Amino acid sequence: MVDVQWWLSGYDNRVHAFGNEEADRDFGEALCEHCVPNTRITCTDEGERCLACLLIYGDLLADVHGEGLWRAS
Repeated sequence: MVDVQWWLSGYDNRVHAFGNEEADRDFGEALCEHCVPNTRITCTDEGERCLACLLIYGDLLADVHGEGLWRAS
């Protein structure tokens, strides 16, 4: 499972899921492939979240924890 941090991008003012494997680079790449220089990343999760990152991260969670049983009432 990828360990992610939800950080604000100064390029599009959305909160993206950045993986920790990007720590040694001069730029960060989010799960949605949004790239931004580290100088334009704010370490806050306040703001509108990237829908693509949410969907990708949710899919990763389902892979790890199982999708569960869904039933209509």
